[in-house]
Amino acid sequence: MSLKGTPQLRKRLRALSLAFKPAGKAWADDTAKLMRPQVPFLTGRLRKSIKRKNATQKRSTVAAHYSAFFVDKGPKPHKIKPKRARMLRFQAEGRTVFARAVHHRGYRGRPFRQRAAREALRRNPMTTAVIEAWNKAA
Repeated sequence: MSLKGTPQLRKRLRALSLAFKPAGKAWADDTAKLMRPQVPFLTGRLRKSIKRKNATQKRSTVAAHYSAFFVDKGPKPHKIKPKRARMLRFQAEGRTVFARAVHHRGYRGRPFRQRAAREALRRNPMTTAVIEAWNKAA
């Protein structure tokens, strides 16, 4: 007994394994585009750094400057001490200030990463890419 349609089934299964790359690329591009306006703008460095890093058959990655994590989650209150010197030096109100330690009060996070990723996924459903790949393969 032989199974009919084996070559067509194999083609379709292969097409399904390749379907994520274009869908993931579209999702990652949309996520980066939706993230940019949600980021607070001071120098523009963080906003410019948001981009699609890669899109493979298994995953897509959106990358940004490391400060995106602090903006998204908000840093906890912590103490800042000098590592290589005895004192910290910084400018405050036009004066140079020297201190042995500084208490950073922390701030509330401004979540934007997960919100943008979910909205991009809603705009780019993977089901259409999977259905198209399945239908084109046979």
